[in-house]
Order: sequence, then structure tokens, then C-alpha cells
Amino acid sequence: MIVLIICSVVTVGYAIERSLYFYRSRSDSRGFMKALAAKMKGGDMKVAGQWCDQQKGAAARVVSQCLPHADIPTSELKQRFDTAIEMEQVEMERNLSVLGTMSNIGPLLGLYGTVVGIIRAFSDIARTGAGGSAVVAMGVSEALLTTAAGIIVAVTASICFNFCVRRIRTRIIELEDVREEFFNVLRGMARQEDRPAARAKADKRDVNALCDAVVTTAQEPAAVGR
Repeated sequence: MIVLIICSVVTVGYAIERSLYFYRSRSDSRGFMKALAAKMKGGDMKVAGQWCDQQKGAAARVVSQCLPHADIPTSELKQRFDTAIEMEQVEMERNLSVLGTMSNIGPLLGLYGTVVGIIRAFSDIARTGAGGSAVVAMGVSEALLTTAAGIIVAVTASICFNFCVRRIRTRIIELEDVREEFFNVLRGMARQEDRPAARAKADKRDVNALCDAVVTTAQEPAAVGR
């Protein structure tokens, strides 16, 4: 029973720790990306990076690691994003193995305590010679308390474990959306930078075409005079 009490304390402690972690690291990833996109489109990436460093949440931490390297090839930047997301996932999964272990061994420890209690009850009956259904029932009821305690530990740990797993999956999806939105912003900025160059090329072609037309027009009267 002492072991189950220790397990219950450990389970509650880690459940509270993980719940506080997810509560403190919550953030509005969509709102964060909208504000970041506006700052990036402003042209000052340094200011955008400083603003990003001041924000809280997994999305801000991931982008902070990748924003200073926005000018590297896309494949390398994606790899940096994937690495940053994996690091966040490792942090989110910290101590989950303890909760998973408690949810598995809780019933087994309770069953073990029950078996030991029943063995002890029958041993006492055999040693003292006192019997009867009342004596047996008392010993069995005390032994079954360990099973109930083990089930309570397992249920608590299982609920907390599944809650954390669900939150992790949601956070990973949000971080992947942030990654895609980040690259969309970079592509949009690249298109805006390419427009003046494309316009200059078009203007140059128009000027060349106009010069050719003028030259052709000037050459036609000379040809007719001949």
C-alpha cells in the first residue's frame, strides 16, 4: 500500500507539472504569424527577430531559431524548422513516460497487494485456528483496498497521459502550419522583390522595340528615294 501511495503522489505531481507546462506555453499561433508577417513584410528582419524573441509559446521559439537564417536555401531552412519542431516535441513529451508507466503498473501493483493480503489473511487463519466467513471477509476486504488504490492511480495517470498526448499532437500540427505560413510569407516577399526587376526588363524591351520601330521608319524613305 505504501508503494501505491508513492505512485499516486508521483502521478499527481507529474500531472500538475505537465498541465502547468501546457498552460504556460499556450499561444495564438495564427495571431502570432499575422503579426510576424506584417513585421517581416516591413523589410526589417532584425526588428522582426527581436519582436519574435520577446514572444512566448512554442511557435515563437521555433521561428526565433529559423528567422535569422531566412536567406539560406529553402531545403536547409526547412531542415532547421524540422529540427526546431522536434526539439519542441521532445520538451513536450518530457516526463510522459512516467505517467505511462504509472498507468500500466498501477493495476498490477494493486493486484499484487491483493494477492499478498489474501495470502496473509489465510495464513493468519491457519496459524490462529480462528475461522469463519467474517474473518475471511475482513481479510479479503482489506486486501481489495490495494486493488482499488491501484486502479485509481492507473485511471488518473491514463487520463493525464492521454490529455498530454492530445495536446502534443495539436501543438505539432500548429507548428507545422506555422512553418508553412512562414514559407508563404517568404515566397510573397520574394515575388514583391522580383516585380521591380521584371518591370524594368519589360520597360527595357519596350524601349528597344520603340528604337527599332524608329530606325525602321527612318530607313523606309531612304529606300523609296533610291
